[in-house]
Formats: sequence, structure tokens, C-alpha cells
Amino acid sequence: MRSIMFRVLACLSLFFFLVPVAYVRGPAPRADESQYIALEPIVIDTKNPDRTRIGLLEFLGGWKITSDNAAFGGISSMIALPDRRFLMLSDNGSLFGFTLDESKHRADRPFIAPLPDGPAKPNEFARQNWDAESFVHNPETGQFWVGYEHQHSIWRYGPSLARKEAAHYPKATQQWPENGGAEAMLRLPDGRFLVFSEAAPYAKGGYQAAMFEDDPAEPGSKAVLFGHRPPKGYNLTDAALIDDKSALMLHRRFTPLDGVSAIVSIAQLADFQPGKVATSRPIATLKPPLKVDNMEALAVTRDGDDVIVWMASDDNFSAFQESLLFKFRLLMGKKTSKKSSGERKYEKAGASPGFSTFESD
Repeated sequence: MRSIMFRVLACLSLFFFLVPVAYVRGPAPRADESQYIALEPIVIDTKNPDRTRIGLLEFLGGWKITSDNAAFGGISSMIALPDRRFLMLSDNGSLFGFTLDESKHRADRPFIAPLPDGPAKPNEFARQNWDAESFVHNPETGQFWVGYEHQHSIWRYGPSLARKEAAHYPKATQQWPENGGAEAMLRLPDGRFLVFSEAAPYAKGGYQAAMFEDDPAEPGSKAVLFGHRPPKGYNLTDAALIDDKSALMLHRRFTPLDGVSAIVSIAQLADFQPGKVATSRPIATLKPPLKVDNMEALAVTRDGDDVIVWMASDDNFSAFQESLLFKFRLLMGKKTSKKSSGERKYEKAGASPGFSTFESD
């Protein structure tokens, strides 16, 4: 009976993964006054609660996130600010924020509010076009950029996300699939922007991505295309810079037999070139029996010399899924006593998980 129930739930979950969100989401969530966000600590492996090692990631903590506010959910991207302050975007155009108190498993100073403006007026019929999928921040100016699906566009907001400053519907992105648009975005150290499609095929292989030499939210900004090839069977859902040479890429997959899984990989920024197809190197796979859901949001912070990796999941406003937040330490560049079979495979392929920078050999 438990096996049958699992199959039923898996099929129902498949519906939420494969049907475009605009059709399963329905009207925009009602406006609630509740600003409370709750955190419940979780382990990464319920069958082995002491487990911390997943590939080249070390699990440091995890939380299930809930709120009474019906606008909460659908986390598609996030930004980690100083002092454990998180900003998360929902694919219904809502913005969540809180400061993480890890010792007390508490979300301090929480808020839930709609973005000040978006690709359509905020009413119950048009909010389906507020599918915010990617999110970057310039700490020097305080400005934020948001990439939207459905009405493919890049919007720039001022400090504190109080108002829209600019919006652009780049020609290079207008033929991207309605539900496969600006899934991830990177702002490179030299000021260029990379915007990644989740599902628009690239002629030379993989999927399309657009490179902007300047601000993609400014009308008139132009892009050149390149390709990115995710691990076989997976789709890119987010990306985050590690340093001025490399980035982490987050990929997800769902199948009725295997359920949901995610792969974290490392890409070299030098490989993102116009007309070329870039690939990345997998470093960790999250799949059952590990705690995993529709992983869509990724952020990177520093703790001394440690690279800290944060991941969050999109529950698609479904009762069968959860909003999760994970914290990992990136183990590359560190000496470890035990290597997984995956790490041994990478070493045989000519890569060394023990190097001190994030460049490929």
C-alpha cells in the first residue's frame, strides 16, 4: 500500500513539475497580513541523520520554511546579503526576506510583500506574468535585477527594491519558451550579464544563454548568444558566482521512477563565450533518500576561507512539495579523509578535488 501511495504522489508531483506554472498556479494568492515566517530544522538524510558528506559538499544545516501568508511559496531565486539576511523571489512576483538565526532556528525580521512593479499590472489575472525566475544584486550600488519568464524581460530595481528603475524586453530572448526563459542570471565582475534560458535549444547543442556587455534592463542593450549544456536529463535552475573565475550551477530533474533530484556543478567563466557551448563539472548530486525537492534557488557566501553554498526549493504552491533551505560548505580546496566514488571518478577523468583554486586542471 505504501508503494502504491508513493506512485500516486509521484504522478501528482509530476503534474506540477511538467505543466507550466501559469496554469497550475491559478489566481494570485490573496493579500494576507501575516508576515510570520517559520523555520523547522531538518537533516539531509533521515535514514542516516549523521550524514554530512554529499559529493564535494558538506551539509551544515537545513530548514523547512513555512508561513500562514498565502503569497509565500514558489521560491525561484535568492540573494544572501551580509549578516545572514536573505531575500527570496517567488514565481508569483512576491518577495520574502528574513535574517537567519541558526542557533535558534528562527527567521528574524521577516517580511512578505509583492515587488513594486513587474511585467503586468498586479491583479489576479495578470500576476501569472510576474514569473520572477532570476535575481542578482550589485552591493556597491544597492541595485537589483530580476529576470522574468512569460513576458521575457529584465527589470532593474533601486536599493531596498522600493521602485523600478528600468525594464527591457531583449530581442534575443523573445523566442524563448514561455515557461523556459530567464531561469538564471549572473553579473560578472567586469560588468557583463549572463542570462540563461532553461529550455530554448541552442543550434550547436544545449540551451541558449544571452551575454550582455552592459545593463540588460536598459532599453537598447543588446545581447549575443552562446550555449550551455547541463548534465544529461537535467535543466539549469540557478547560478551563483564563487569568485572572479568560476560559478556554481544548479540543475534539477524529475522522473516518475526516480523522483526529483538535483546536481550542483562548477563552471569556468572563461568558458562562457559568444557562439560557444559551455559545460560545467558536477560536484554533488542530491537524490532520494536524501531530502530534496524542486531545487531552484542558489546563493554563495563566505565564512573566512570557506565557501558557503545555500540552496532553496520551489514548492510550486503544491501541498505535495516543500520550501526548503539548505546550507553546505564547498569542500574543494580542502583536504578530506574519505573520498566518494563520484570524487574518485572525477579524479580519474583528470580533475583534482583537492586543488586550492576553482580552475580546472
